[in-house]
Amino acid sequence: MLSSLKRTVRSSALLSRLALPLYAGYRTWMSARPLVGRIPRFNGDARLPVVKLTTLAEYQRWSQEQSSELQGRERAEQSLMPRQFGEFATEGYCALCERATVFNSSFDYAVKDRDSRAIPNLREHLVCVHCRLKNRVRAALQLFLQEFVPESGRPVYISEQLTRTYRWMRGRLHSVSGSEYLGDEIPLGASLRGIRNEDLGRLTWSDGAFDFMLSFDVLEHVPDAGACFREMCRCLGPGGRLLFTVPTNLDRHETTVRAVMEPDGTIKYLLEPEYHGGNLKDPSQGTLCFRYFGWDVLSHLREAGFARAEIWLYWSQYLGYMGGTQCVIAAYNN
Repeated sequence: MLSSLKRTVRSSALLSRLALPLYAGYRTWMSARPLVGRIPRFNGDARLPVVKLTTLAEYQRWSQEQSSELQGRERAEQSLMPRQFGEFATEGYCALCERATVFNSSFDYAVKDRDSRAIPNLREHLVCVHCRLKNRVRAALQLFLQEFVPESGRPVYISEQLTRTYRWMRGRLHSVSGSEYLGDEIPLGASLRGIRNEDLGRLTWSDGAFDFMLSFDVLEHVPDAGACFREMCRCLGPGGRLLFTVPTNLDRHETTVRAVMEPDGTIKYLLEPEYHGGNLKDPSQGTLCFRYFGWDVLSHLREAGFARAEIWLYWSQYLGYMGGTQCVIAAYNN
């Protein structure tokens, strides 16, 4: 129902113009209202198995050793696919809600396979009907809590503030800071109607301000990811940890650069322009994707000052973490 409404609004220039200020005001109003709950416990089947690797060669060996398992996962996902386009549901268990649930998906953002069949982008779907968080966000939050076990009072930064994810975290951890990039409308570090303006490549937070930093599908959209890595490293205290998600090609070492920003601010496209989701100024328009990361992201993180970095692999039909082998990236400060 919600995705159908979004498509209707986006298909009409008039509806988009009318909805934009209402949508922006609603998101700002909601951002100040945490989704209060307890920190979930990941026991038994709710605990997500994780494989932590540091090189493409390690991943290739793991893939060979797990070939039968990976084929089984592919068959399991194919068995869930509907025979026709539209919205569809999958039963499972939400580890964040700690309850049985239904995960909703659709063919929005679908990709074509080798036979030109539309394959749903499950990474961007499998939305729990209770917490209303999608696959990749639920998994990243679970791995953050499960693997890092943050104490409630330790300072955490997340590079978003107008999202349900931010509200979910604010309702469980007592020291969570967030922000959005609002452009030149206000100075960096200042707030507009309670929303803090930050540029990940020029953060105004002090050195060592946080114990944990999180970023979910943002860094593919920034012109200079290296500057963002350096700033995040600077803002993490001793022993601080960074966890982030980005579109990642696990079969490539080199990052695929799709576009670059020239010194004069113009964009040079190296591949066909690709846009993801919406943006703050106009949700009906997408945000340019500058890159798809490869395994070299780990060396870039170490060059930025992190002591070590890993790619974590995971998959779970029961927990609704599907769409092929999924991953998050973790980096550790000194």
